[in-house]
Amino acid sequence: MAVDAGEGRFAPGVRAFLWGSALMGAAWAIPWSLLALFLDRRGFSKEEIGLVVSCDAWGKVLIALPAAFVLARRPTRPVLLAATCAAGVAYALLPWMPNLHALMACTLLAGLAWSVHFVAIAPFLYRHARVGERARLFGWSEAVHTGAAVAGAWGSGRLVTLLTAQLGNEREALAWALAAAGLLAFSSAWPYARIVEAPVEPGERAARPVTVFWRERARLARFALPQLCIALGAGLVIAFLGLYFQDRFGLAPSAVADLNAVGWLLMTLGYLLTPRLQARFGFVGSIVVLELASIPFFLVLAFTHSLPFAVAGFLARGVLMNAATPVLKNFSIHATPRDARALQNGVTSLASGVGWAISPRLGGWLLDHTGNDYARLICITVGLYVIAAFATWALLRRLEPDVGRGAVDGRASA
Repeated sequence: MAVDAGEGRFAPGVRAFLWGSALMGAAWAIPWSLLALFLDRRGFSKEEIGLVVSCDAWGKVLIALPAAFVLARRPTRPVLLAATCAAGVAYALLPWMPNLHALMACTLLAGLAWSVHFVAIAPFLYRHARVGERARLFGWSEAVHTGAAVAGAWGSGRLVTLLTAQLGNEREALAWALAAAGLLAFSSAWPYARIVEAPVEPGERAARPVTVFWRERARLARFALPQLCIALGAGLVIAFLGLYFQDRFGLAPSAVADLNAVGWLLMTLGYLLTPRLQARFGFVGSIVVLELASIPFFLVLAFTHSLPFAVAGFLARGVLMNAATPVLKNFSIHATPRDARALQNGVTSLASGVGWAISPRLGGWLLDHTGNDYARLICITVGLYVIAAFATWALLRRLEPDVGRGAVDGRASA
């Protein structure tokens, strides 16, 4: 049970998970903010930067389904601990890799670790939440992660500024800041080790995952296809937004990190408001409204040459697009039979990984061959996001429960 009766507080196991997720969120924010800038300082082209970034997604592609099969049969805690240690090793070694292929290998290991971590989250939260608390818990899970990312991004920006002054070398300062992400990832093992798991619900563990996969293939595809479109669009641009602000407006790495920190702070507040939006529009309606509302701000980002307008577009786009995440996770688990929940999470993660594995290198290639034409790149992303929104409406609205639109019940949808 996720909430102590009469107190409105999450149970100790969930609180331990949220602490671990916070530390992982802070660790994740550092390479997300600084890796592309670090690679640029080392002299790699944008296509090569996209290739390194895409290896993170290839990790998801390789491990998402195996992780789902494991989580369908095993407790969550040891899986989270293994993922934490792997992420710590990858981030600690990443900035010291001597060549492109070694950097790709480290990023691949980080992608493997993060995919396992994310596949484990939704089934764990659903199992540990009371019926009326699931929307709140899924929102808090995302808010804690991004709230900690604010601290990670802001702290890494300050660290780069301090080390640059001390060392006289911005590239070396970026390397040490990236290595600090490994220490944060390792530290999350302590709260994860304190998780006490709730008993598994009857029928939740799939006896034969392949059989379950075949039985639920249509449902799995309905959730995966829109996420594939979103990942294809996001991978084209999101990995290069730090370079966008550097190339178009001349921002320093610390300023880019600060901008990411503000973005994640606003995302955190947005996550806490999604239960109200879900109550108003339902699961699918909320997702579609948020995705379409982000489009105008993405277009502002594409065409403006005013830094204040670009910052406003960047922040608003991030809040709206990412606010749909806890709604989608909550809905996808609720609308999936118990024995297919971990598998469903794995398939969606796999689809997202395929998109991110393909598009960053393509995005880098387009930038290299169009003279850094970010407007063209962002317009392609906008088109993919529009397709994703309409695919979400067309494929998922029939799966939405007829009752309990604002709060889900505990039964599995048959």
